[in-house]
Amino acid sequence: MKGPSSEFDRLLEESFKKRQSIEPGSRHEAKVTAVKNDYVFIRTVDNKVIGNISSEEWREEVLPKVGETLIVYFLKENSGDFYFTTCLSADNLTEENLELANQFEIPVLGQLLQEGNGGWDVKLGSATAFVPFSQLDVSLKGKNISGKRIKFIISELGKKQSKILLSQKKIADKERETKKQLLRDELKVGMFVSCTVKSIHKFGLIVDMDGLDALVPQSEATYKKSPDLTTEFRVGETLRAKILTLDWSTNKISLSVKDFLSDPWSGKLPFKESDIISGTVESIKPFGLFVRLGDDFSGLVPNKETGIPQRTPLNTVFQPGQKLEVFVLEINPEKRQIALSISKAAEAKDRMEYQEYLSKDEATGSVSSFGLALQKSLENQKKKK
Repeated sequence: MKGPSSEFDRLLEESFKKRQSIEPGSRHEAKVTAVKNDYVFIRTVDNKVIGNISSEEWREEVLPKVGETLIVYFLKENSGDFYFTTCLSADNLTEENLELANQFEIPVLGQLLQEGNGGWDVKLGSATAFVPFSQLDVSLKGKNISGKRIKFIISELGKKQSKILLSQKKIADKERETKKQLLRDELKVGMFVSCTVKSIHKFGLIVDMDGLDALVPQSEATYKKSPDLTTEFRVGETLRAKILTLDWSTNKISLSVKDFLSDPWSGKLPFKESDIISGTVESIKPFGLFVRLGDDFSGLVPNKETGIPQRTPLNTVFQPGQKLEVFVLEINPEKRQIALSISKAAEAKDRMEYQEYLSKDEATGSVSSFGLALQKSLENQKKKK
């Protein structure tokens, strides 16, 4: 049976081995084992060192949860206790720790004071540092960031901290790359995600997807034809989207929000075959006219249904934006196609007017000259067919 002295020797040897396996400034992955008022306790994944981190590091953030994984940096060992940090702040911004931060790129928490020539002055513990505009991430540029506390990397440290240059861009790039690696394992084509609109363009929406930029093409942003996306979306708006493509080699991600929009073809259409409806010329093609029918639909008027002589250029008779009435020839929901006719709309209107005048003339026992003219016109149209 081992005596107390041998057990003490074993613990002393384990402690010595741990001290040898962990160096000040070294970076580790660690699991949170307990969360108390003053400290967050962790265990490193690689060498199973049990340590603690001051809860002050999460003063402006939510404390981590037990089981959560953190990236930590070892600072020192004192009387058997191992002290770590995720980001140096407040009392931990000592001269010794700043040297470690500079050497091992340990994040430091600084407060932006005031904007000057070429950058910002930053309060870093009891010292004053400087971050050039070029070393601020684009997400911060142009915003009111005075007084904001953010994380930095020390890029240059003068003797006795006489000159401290910082970079926030390095932190943002590292966080973005870390997040990208995590998302690379999580994201799959067909998954649904949340995103935030960053900018709106004719070609689509640029959105932020958990730190990554993605594109919602115009065709996947709405069911409308030739839409004005600025009237349908706003910057900062949160959307649910489906992942269409993921290309990590070029960092190109495309999304669709159409699954969360109402598909106008899924319900009852506001018109049916043989209806005469109003429309607007959308575009002129060699084979016919595309006519917009309200906000959600458009149909094609083939050349032979335009009602103008053959070989007459359509753009000499019709112009984009022109209002006209069309007859619905055919609706194909599967192909989402609508065939229209201008000539049949005019013919049907003539018939309705003729029937109306005919009914009036029957009441008086005679046919008006206008009714006769309509009748003759319709008979001529029948002969042509």
